[in-house]
Amino acid sequence: MPLGSGAVARRTAATSRYAARFRCIGAACEDNCCAHSWQVLLDRQDYGRLKAALAASPQGQATFERGCVRTPGAGARDRRYAALQRTPDGRCVFLALDGLCSVHTTHGTAALPGVCATYPRVLTEAGEHLSLTATLSCPEAARLCLLAEDAARLEAAQPEALAPYRVRHRLPVSSADPFVRHVQAIRAAFLELIAMRDYPLASRFYFTVQLARRLDAARAARGRGAQDAAVREAISACGTAKVLAALDRECRGAAVSGLLPVTLVRQILIAVLRGQRATRFGALVHAVCGPHLEADAGRAPRRGARRRGDEWQRAHDLRRRRWEGEFPDRSEQYATNYAADYWMRDPFPASPDLVGFVLDLLARVGVIRFLLFGHPSLQGSDEQGSSPALRRQALDHAAVEVVYTFSRTVEHSAELRGLLHALISQHRLRGRRSALELARF
Repeated sequence: MPLGSGAVARRTAATSRYAARFRCIGAACEDNCCAHSWQVLLDRQDYGRLKAALAASPQGQATFERGCVRTPGAGARDRRYAALQRTPDGRCVFLALDGLCSVHTTHGTAALPGVCATYPRVLTEAGEHLSLTATLSCPEAARLCLLAEDAARLEAAQPEALAPYRVRHRLPVSSADPFVRHVQAIRAAFLELIAMRDYPLASRFYFTVQLARRLDAARAARGRGAQDAAVREAISACGTAKVLAALDRECRGAAVSGLLPVTLVRQILIAVLRGQRATRFGALVHAVCGPHLEADAGRAPRRGARRRGDEWQRAHDLRRRRWEGEFPDRSEQYATNYAADYWMRDPFPASPDLVGFVLDLLARVGVIRFLLFGHPSLQGSDEQGSSPALRRQALDHAAVEVVYTFSRTVEHSAELRGLLHALISQHRLRGRRSALELARF
């Protein structure tokens, strides 16, 4: 079957399996989203629906007036029509002491603001096609995505089943951008490459870089007809057995130092220590590598910092070989599912170029792997007589915490996303050697 051909089936809706399986676990969640100081904005419909639900009693009316405040100057069509309020410790005012939403408990899903009813789900509309996935900033979503082998596979869905959720991304297929016109075919092609488990994951990542290069060239073609033909040719050419075998040999045979991705990951983690220390992810970064990065994060170099950093890197490599040696398929599954979810969730046509979009993913995977094998809960667990089952459970737990805290930090911080893009540009990562370094890291 030609690469990308999975997208020609005319389905009106699809969902990743883990998104279809998702159910909020409420009070059982280890890091409840309603207890964070995120700003939840309401449009006029959200505001009216919540007011109608709570106005049935004087106590409910008082709670509504305290917990839902109009935005000064906001018009009727403004998405910032109102905002939910927070307690001094950052909890939503509607979050009860039992860890459950009092609005949902009393009035059901229909009364919730759109963002509350939808999160962590991410709904994308491309013409007449709807696709549902989720953001991995939710611990339960991350758990479902990472730990089941089939989690990231797409399956058909009934469009009416997705009606309760708010559309995050809208892509009009009549767009002048060929990436929007062919969004399903392009996404399917990348998902197929990532899922080719007969090849090492590094090779599959390298395949995606090469497909992105061809598609970027197709996007630059003059004229709609030429663009469409070039997109189809790029997808077809990168899917042949001959091309994939050649790229696999190139990736396997390349001599890479690992210096570039280590430098990139180090700079990202330093930025986290500088600006996100108070977050749970910042605390995790500090626990894993703070002593070796503190000097750079505080801009106060200390004697021996470089030597200690080299020792830290060698220790990381040793821990990674040890854990991947015992569970060779597990960490590959985390990265494969994370990558597939990235392609299903993020609106790649909005990126200036696909190569940058792919390199952004590889940098994220590099950070996640780096922190995973240095996670405090894994240190010494293989030396304390624990069973393989318990060690795998520890690895799974660490993977979920790293991914959801990383996603919560990056996806909710425009500053960090901008930094990631800037570092990729700064290091000029678009060349063949750089792509190989990141794919192999």
